[in-house]
Amino acid sequence: MKEGKARHVDFYFDEYIAGVAGVLNAEEQGVYWMVCALIMSEGGPTTENHRRLAMLCGVRPSDIKRVVASLIKKGKIFIQTDGKLAQKRAQSEVEKSLNRIKRASEVGANGGRPRGKSKQNQESDKADGSFAEKLTTNHQPATTNQIEKEEPDGSSKKRGSRLSQDWALPDDWRAYAAGKGLQDRQIALEAEKFKNHWISQPGQRGVKVDWLATWRNWIINSGGNLGKSSMAQSGRHRGPGGDLTNDFLFARG
Repeated sequence: MKEGKARHVDFYFDEYIAGVAGVLNAEEQGVYWMVCALIMSEGGPTTENHRRLAMLCGVRPSDIKRVVASLIKKGKIFIQTDGKLAQKRAQSEVEKSLNRIKRASEVGANGGRPRGKSKQNQESDKADGSFAEKLTTNHQPATTNQIEKEEPDGSSKKRGSRLSQDWALPDDWRAYAAGKGLQDRQIALEAEKFKNHWISQPGQRGVKVDWLATWRNWIINSGGNLGKSSMAQSGRHRGPGGDLTNDFLFARG
């Protein structure tokens, strides 16, 4: 029985951007995507037909020949011994899509009751490590606020994150503190205390869903708003005996 046609495949946009940025020009990217699309549409390597590619891309066959040669030289596609153009990641995504179709068909034939995935099918669903070559690299651009992701304990929880060891205060966070009346020296000190405090917290105590909100609360609790002096700030958090109050000591949880 002939397998169904793959109608869609997984697309990892960050990987694509990282793989072509500064490597392929606009012309090369257009032809590269068309070749990959043909491979995924046909379920395997596609014939190197310059006239067909030229018609699909709206350029001359001579331009296609030149660009395909450049893509091969840059390692983005390759020619098989049978003369067909191939791209391993594109083919692997087709195989994963066909496996999903096959499993759905088996579940339907079983009255909608899944019989459980085989070990081989479980491995085929992984986004990495299953194939020798990927469509692009695995590089993921660094996040703006240098936050490291951490998986939640339960699937019902929101995803939290820990503060990175090389975290630095973003400009908009600095502006918020300045808006509360803190001077540059005070902001720098609070940022250092903020970082030292949170990277030293063990386990889930150091995981936050919204780090910007955490910073805002930290600044509010610092008592440094309205530009008061350090002595005045300290005094407002001390009791009659001169000791820091519990409200101040434990407000930064």
